[in-house]
Amino acid sequence: MKNFIRFFASRKRKAVCAAVTWCAVVVCLFPACASRSQYQKGYERGASDTVKRQYWILQDMQKREGADRSKPRVSLYRMPVEPDPNATVKTVPYEVTIPIYQ
Repeated sequence: MKNFIRFFASRKRKAVCAAVTWCAVVVCLFPACASRSQYQKGYERGASDTVKRQYWILQDMQKREGADRSKPRVSLYRMPVEPDPNATVKTVPYEVTIPIYQ
């Protein structure tokens, strides 16, 4: 019977020691998990904010392009064309107007 009590007491100590060790590990890692999840949430929110900013930048750029398309700027360039004195067919001087749309 004494051996059984010694065995039980020693087994009980091992169980208590294992339980305390497991609790210590959980207590140490639990805040780390919480801070990790908080870090992950912050990272995701920051990435989401960056994506939203990029989206609105592109939207603004497209609005500006659309506004410019509705009112194109036309520049007219006039170029005088002189007749070639060595040509067999005689022509009169004339002017060509070239429109440039911007």
